[in-house]
Amino acid sequence: MRALSTLLVLAALPAALAVKTHDFKTCSQAGFCRRGRALSARAAENAAWRSPYSIDASSLALSPDQAAFTAAVKSSIYPEVNFGLDVRIHDDGVVRVRMDEVGGLRKRYDEAASWALLEEPKVSNTVQWTVAKDGVRAKYGAKNDVEVVVAFEPLKITLLRNGKEQVVLNGRGLLHMEHYRTKESVAQSKQGVEAPEEGLDTDDSQVVIEQVHPRAAWFEGETEDGWWEETFNSFTDPKPRGPESLSVDIDFPNHGHVYGIPQHATRLSLPTTTGEDAYYSEPYRLYNADVFEYLADSTMSLYGSIPFMQAHSAESTVGIFNAIGSETWIDVGRPTPKSTTTHWISETGILDIFIIPGPTPADVFAQYTRLTGTPALPAQWALGYHQCRWNYISSDDVRSVQKRFDEEDMPVDVFWLDIEYAEDHKYFMWDHKLFPDPVEMIKDVEAIERKMVVIVDPHLKRTDDYPVYKQATELDVLVKLKDGTTDYEGWCWSGSSAWVDFFNPKSWDWWKSLFKIDSPSDKWHWTESTVSTYIWNDMNEPSIFNGPEISMPRENIHYGGWEHRDVHNINGMLFHNLTSQAVKERTNPPKRPFVLTRSFYAGSQRFGAMWTGDNLGTWEHMRVGVKMVLANNIGGFSFAGSDVGGFFGNPEPEMLVRWYAVGAFSPFFRAHAHIDTKRREPYLLDEPYKNIVRDILRLRYSMLPVWYTAFREASVTGLPVLRPHYIAMPHDEAGFAIDDQYFIGSSGLLVKPVTHKSIKEETVYLPEDQIYYDYFNHHAYRGAAKGKNITVPAELHQIPLLIRGGSIVPTRERPRRSAPLMKHDPFTLRVALDKDGNARGELYLDDGETYSHEQGDFIWRDFVAAKPAKKSKGVLISSKNLAAQKPAEAVDHVALTTYNSGNDFAKNIAGVRVEKIVLLGLPAKPSSVSVEGGKELQWSFTPGVAASDKKEGTASVLVIKDPKLSIAGDWDIVVQA
Repeated sequence: MRALSTLLVLAALPAALAVKTHDFKTCSQAGFCRRGRALSARAAENAAWRSPYSIDASSLALSPDQAAFTAAVKSSIYPEVNFGLDVRIHDDGVVRVRMDEVGGLRKRYDEAASWALLEEPKVSNTVQWTVAKDGVRAKYGAKNDVEVVVAFEPLKITLLRNGKEQVVLNGRGLLHMEHYRTKESVAQSKQGVEAPEEGLDTDDSQVVIEQVHPRAAWFEGETEDGWWEETFNSFTDPKPRGPESLSVDIDFPNHGHVYGIPQHATRLSLPTTTGEDAYYSEPYRLYNADVFEYLADSTMSLYGSIPFMQAHSAESTVGIFNAIGSETWIDVGRPTPKSTTTHWISETGILDIFIIPGPTPADVFAQYTRLTGTPALPAQWALGYHQCRWNYISSDDVRSVQKRFDEEDMPVDVFWLDIEYAEDHKYFMWDHKLFPDPVEMIKDVEAIERKMVVIVDPHLKRTDDYPVYKQATELDVLVKLKDGTTDYEGWCWSGSSAWVDFFNPKSWDWWKSLFKIDSPSDKWHWTESTVSTYIWNDMNEPSIFNGPEISMPRENIHYGGWEHRDVHNINGMLFHNLTSQAVKERTNPPKRPFVLTRSFYAGSQRFGAMWTGDNLGTWEHMRVGVKMVLANNIGGFSFAGSDVGGFFGNPEPEMLVRWYAVGAFSPFFRAHAHIDTKRREPYLLDEPYKNIVRDILRLRYSMLPVWYTAFREASVTGLPVLRPHYIAMPHDEAGFAIDDQYFIGSSGLLVKPVTHKSIKEETVYLPEDQIYYDYFNHHAYRGAAKGKNITVPAELHQIPLLIRGGSIVPTRERPRRSAPLMKHDPFTLRVALDKDGNARGELYLDDGETYSHEQGDFIWRDFVAAKPAKKSKGVLISSKNLAAQKPAEAVDHVALTTYNSGNDFAKNIAGVRVEKIVLLGLPAKPSSVSVEGGKELQWSFTPGVAASDKKEGTASVLVIKDPKLSIAGDWDIVVQA
């Protein structure tokens, strides 16, 4: 009977998973969101509204040696309920605000931050609090210009800079922590009590409300809306703990733009959801969900949730990290063009908010990633092109695809296998009818230094002939039903399935042991694999076909007795985290793991890459994918991309070509397609499309040094790999909402992917009075102090890509079949002079796969072009050892004290040379080009527009031919004019 039911369910899967908005809740269908929005509406309608929460000043306890204090918080509508407040100022100025119920019926979930944080932050021992009658405050900062003010009554927390409000918590009085209660206690409190009129902000009315209606309808509402049970579609949530939601208003009175809180298919500068002329009517939802064929313009929740928001103005940037793991809805309002209000409504948890003071975008990223970690430095090959589809159907199919790429001279680094490789979708277990020789197949791929990625989903098929499920059962590490003892059974690709509870520490070493290729253990482990086989974690929201909102019942129980509702948004990150550790630890010494995840949370950037899920092959999805990848970069998760070509559909050749250009300028570059789509590997395209895509792929590979150098910077500083204009030019208001063009790291490359049909030219915004050069034809464009739009050619074979004047871009121009084959190839340096005749760029290289860089095995070069004298028309081009100058800043999470220029890696690439230098914008033909103290070099000069000119047109180009200088060495080239 079970086998029959399995077949019936699986047969229904495609229809069940097609996008239907009614499969997912709106705010009005979620009781706690309704209550939170209703609270906000009541506050807006009552000019005398006043928060019922206040600090008991007599309870204030200052830490004797740290910038921290605790205090009791009371609610005037529930005086018998106790709350505790804990406020701390970290060494870097971040303010942490925690509030929890004290002595309640049960403990609230308070572990979200522990999963997100890299380590427990250090509290300042120099900042001091000052206590007054009305509150407590502290001033700090390098200029003593930052102040935190905690008002006693009502409770309000304000961050100010130079006396100007930056962030305000509970300024509108929407803070509400629904305390734990029982049905019996609520019924008792109502006996013989008449409902009052709406409460007003006067002392007398407040007393009356407390006397006649302990539940205070003026604040919480007239009804017990969704307190004890809730039904959605055919599912009933029993809510055994009753109401427990958390609501708080977080406002930015002097910031007109907010960004972040991925993942949503929307604009980068978040449109409003409330207030007059709101763009959306629904709040932004954070609830990791498998939203099949999602809408291209919506506040609907998608696969991941990062509760981190930045607010920006021309004066400053600030941020908020709200460490909450449960479903959360966020309303965004804009009372004036220069101010933003937000209202965060969460189903469960404590208040645990990190106020990030900035004041620059770079400061905010540094402060946030000190909390949750910087993006991991990926293996260099992972920045190449990835070829995937659901599914490559056999070993012969994989070999055939690789052969076709080589025959067509198209570079590729990774081939992917989706779920059909696994027998009955029992992950790790090969279907030997289709893949009779999996290890030999993988080694054939590895022969050209390529890699395989194989999918491992979190659902385990419930059958005793599946050793992974059997071991998990024996260890008792599976998620439980609400009784806390019975293993939960749901349905996914494997049919009847169980889910590992990765919150349970017993699961950790066991899961990692499964990936061991060679292991002394007699327990089952994945011997049919190799150390060049990497992993794809899909469906980890978790996606459950027969569950509410295609996910897990909220009353399910995890380790520690916590309900699934408490940890839902964190759940997928743990699966990703443990898989990443497993891949890293399967070799000794370890190699950098590559694990792709669909579901994520704050901190996921430490463990690998993500993609934007099951997009559609439409121009709209191509466009919004660019914005979504930018939003993930803002959320601290730089290694992001969208499926090239769209997961669903059969894109026309023009769309596919444009999508490859989008992918080539995304950190994660993968083509993927649904099982029902036509095969669309790039070599199947007709001409001229095939040749254009080949050129795009080769362009990506030539720029791998740029991408790798950008990832090094991200891994150390937290600055994103993709940088929208508000990050690159934080004072230029005209660029704050731009989300269709962006800079790549600090390289000076500005790209605007074409995402509309039948485009012949594009408009690019230049944010400054500076020269920009077309990357391909060297045309010089001029910006303006107040910003300027220019028109650039954008035929199908053209990508709007500019080099900002003042940049030096290192590339490798020799086509190879995979990234590792390029490791000894020579370099080309493009030197784009700015209007003052200067330029600068960086190059970082290491072995690209191990952790030897943490011991100092790498090179980090600083390329500089400058006038040898103030009025000179010549240029001195230099290569200097940046690692020796800044060893402590070179490597992520390792502060080297010294740097050895003769390290093993530097020796290994000592023969790698600079084979060409292209200098743009020189004012006159040189009289001599030579290595300082050495020979005259071969060169050619094409006259054109100089960087110092005011006019536009094709720039002058000096090409220095094969100077035979080591990429790892110090040298100077003198260009005399």
